[in-house]
Amino acid sequence: MPQKKIYLLRAGFNGSKFQINEKLKEEINKIYKLGLELAQPKAVCETYKVDSLPKELIPKSFEGVNSITFFVSTLGYEIDHYISNANTLFSMLMDAWASEAIEAFNESIDKRLRKDFGKGTRRFSPGYSDIDVRKNWDIVNNLLKTEIVVVNKDTGIITPRKSTVCMIGWYDE
Repeated sequence: MPQKKIYLLRAGFNGSKFQINEKLKEEINKIYKLGLELAQPKAVCETYKVDSLPKELIPKSFEGVNSITFFVSTLGYEIDHYISNANTLFSMLMDAWASEAIEAFNESIDKRLRKDFGKGTRRFSPGYSDIDVRKNWDIVNNLLKTEIVVVNKDTGIITPRKSTVCMIGWYDE
């Protein structure tokens, strides 16, 4: 899960500009602990030979890879529910915590995959560079065939909010 320092930076607390009083420290710590309780991290990963994939799912920057691992990760709906129903401070703190938590979760998946597969590309998500964000739907529904997240087919937006679709290309297996 996220480092507290990074969580606070995401929430807008830069140590040189803001003094955090004891009451606020209590609230920050409370949200950190609550995030750990509410998070229900799940992921689904699958690796495919590059020649078996539709060309529109292969980033140009993945040229030369032999295979691609696609994964979807989520912290679950409880985090979304909390963010939507808490007061402004708590919502903002939980949103920052969850943003860092999903990144930490993805980083742990990334490290594990690299240990298994070796040399690979950077981790990539649709919506950046040359892969349309609407391809999230194809990846989740056609490749990974999972229901741990829901993707809007028209927009590519994923729910729960603290969820991602990622891919890593591999040069050697």
